[in-house]
Amino acid sequence: MIKIDEQIQQLLFATAYKMTGEIATSKDISQEAIAKYIQANNKQVIHIKNHRSYLIKTTINTAIDYLNQSKKERGAYWGTWLPEPIINSEYSIDYQLDLSYGITVLLSQLSPKERAVFILKESFDYTYEELAQVLNLTNANCRKIYQRLKAKIKPSNRTILAENKTKERIIHAFIKASNTGQLDTLLSILKEDIALYSDGGGKVSAAKNILYGIESCRKFLWGLYAKFEQTPRFVIQEINQEIGFLTYVGEELISIGLLEVEGEQVSRIYFIRNPDKIHLGSIKDA
Repeated sequence: MIKIDEQIQQLLFATAYKMTGEIATSKDISQEAIAKYIQANNKQVIHIKNHRSYLIKTTINTAIDYLNQSKKERGAYWGTWLPEPIINSEYSIDYQLDLSYGITVLLSQLSPKERAVFILKESFDYTYEELAQVLNLTNANCRKIYQRLKAKIKPSNRTILAENKTKERIIHAFIKASNTGQLDTLLSILKEDIALYSDGGGKVSAAKNILYGIESCRKFLWGLYAKFEQTPRFVIQEINQEIGFLTYVGEELISIGLLEVEGEQVSRIYFIRNPDKIHLGSIKDA
């Protein structure tokens, strides 16, 4: 039996988060996996050869069960569903676990078993035989799923520090343009085929569908900031191991934003506005 230390807990939480995109649920799933592991050891109902692998497999399968049970609820969600952002000051996460937001968004669009195949293969280097045993699939099916997803999802080989510096420069430009009302000055740093995702959960203003192209994004941003009675205040913050920004109106946090960049241009913008997914209280400017 292995020691359930902070490193193991972080690993299981990160695995569950990649599967579900939900913070509280991921905590529950990782704790449930640990409880099942301890129970199996105490009762000696099975012989566990690789304790770490057993915990990971249990976490994956528990997450699959959860996703299958919540399929109807997810399907009825208003508008675009985005994962809950992880504010790094609240959750200490090992950088080696790679919780990049864009990858988590892409994973959320897959079936539960597709997510499991990709995570187990990409993060833990499972063989196709091991994948087949864990997920009750054939070796050939696992290989086909992974190869298809590998072409679609490009895991980040980026240098986080260098990319964060680029993002910080762009966010400062975004803040300046927003504060002056000159959002058109942002056009030069947006890619022509930019996509903007906003998740309001039907509770606050947000675009129901993903917006594509500079003009659609410009109209959305103009419309969003025109509704504020006060000038919004922006705070740069580390989110999902990336530089993002928090938007306040007065002392109320009304949005969490993240960017994906290609070179010096923004390719994706994510606005999480659903109050149920914003867990950070008011903070003061440094």
